Amino acid sequence: MSYFEVDSERVISAAGMANKSVEILSTETDALMSQLNSLADSWKGGAAQNFQTVANEWEGVQRRVHESLGKIRDALQTAGTQYSDVENSNMRMFSA
Repeated sequence: MSYFEVDSERVISAAGMANKSVEILSTETDALMSQLNSLADSWKGGAAQNFQTVANEWEGVQRRVHESLGKIRDALQTAGTQYSDVENSNMRMFSA
């Protein structure tokens, strides 16, 4: 027989914090990429091209981080909601 204990409200709260992190990272990343992309107007040559390659790689990494954090947020939200729903359903099942 298995045993587990879950505070579904804490799980849902963690999902909310993850969502805030997604929003903050997205805003900060967009702002930084805007600044970096604006360098193209005033920076030409081999070093500028190499920098753009590195900036594009970094943008790809940030996109993957954003996607992963979004998946974590979604999983936490689903798990917290399901635990809460099942507990409430079981309480109703055994109520008089």
